[in-house]
Amino acid sequence: MQSNKTEGCTSENGNIHFEGRTIDYTLWRSPKSSKAVLIAPAMGVSRRFYGKIAQYFAQLGYSTITFDYYGMVGKNNYDDYGPVRLKDWGIKDIDTIIGFALKEFSGQEYFFLGHSIAGQLFPLAARSNKISRAFFVASQNVSQQNWEGLSKLKVGLFWNLIVPLCCGLFGYVPALAYGGKYSLDQFIAKDWANWGKSQNGILSKVPQALSKYTAIDVPTKFLSFSDDRMLAPLKSVEHLFESYGSSCKEHEHINPKRLDKASIGHFNFFKQEYAFLWPKIDAWFIKKQQN
Repeated sequence: MQSNKTEGCTSENGNIHFEGRTIDYTLWRSPKSSKAVLIAPAMGVSRRFYGKIAQYFAQLGYSTITFDYYGMVGKNNYDDYGPVRLKDWGIKDIDTIIGFALKEFSGQEYFFLGHSIAGQLFPLAARSNKISRAFFVASQNVSQQNWEGLSKLKVGLFWNLIVPLCCGLFGYVPALAYGGKYSLDQFIAKDWANWGKSQNGILSKVPQALSKYTAIDVPTKFLSFSDDRMLAPLKSVEHLFESYGSSCKEHEHINPKRLDKASIGHFNFFKQEYAFLWPKIDAWFIKKQQN
């Protein structure tokens, strides 16, 4: 385990081993913290991408954890434990990280910040009910029915042509083929495509997903952007938002031009330039305390 200090906050890298899987994480300990936030990544994105916002929360007094989904970053040997499945990132990985936080920060209040696919995976975690409040950025239901026009054509080509072609030729989907930084394991890519080709996304393809979504009662806020038309168009975010059973939930849709910004898209929210938007998350997390 490696550690360092950032403005009074201790940072350390480590990993969790369970069921033949290894999850790498980075943890920021904030002095006298009484709350913790777990940050779950998007498809094809390393936990390091969320380093700045993790430090921001640590400096606000949150103990903070970022992590990599098993099989997403680096190489893993799947031969002894079977293929990696997309649903397991929620059922196993997110649930394990929540369990880790419960032990590591016992007695604290726990919050969840998810990017993109994390919003689809969160309800699958058995311990999701241990989270006090959740905030999702550009999270969507990936059914291609939620896309329109040229974007829908491109998404359809990806699910129906590019994924099976790449998996057949290479045994994986190269990062270049979907605009990510890391290549996708063929089983992850095939699951993703199956969700995309279905009428109701994950809710059509993962057993008991619908009941788990309906059972979610974590106060949840969704944030989306008008220029994120290729990866999380408004209709896809609304589809996911409406699927959550939470009795307390909000959806905020932002037009970057109203913020004097040319673009935010799917990823820029987490960059330092857009840190002026990050207080929205903390405001949601502490809202219960203000009511």
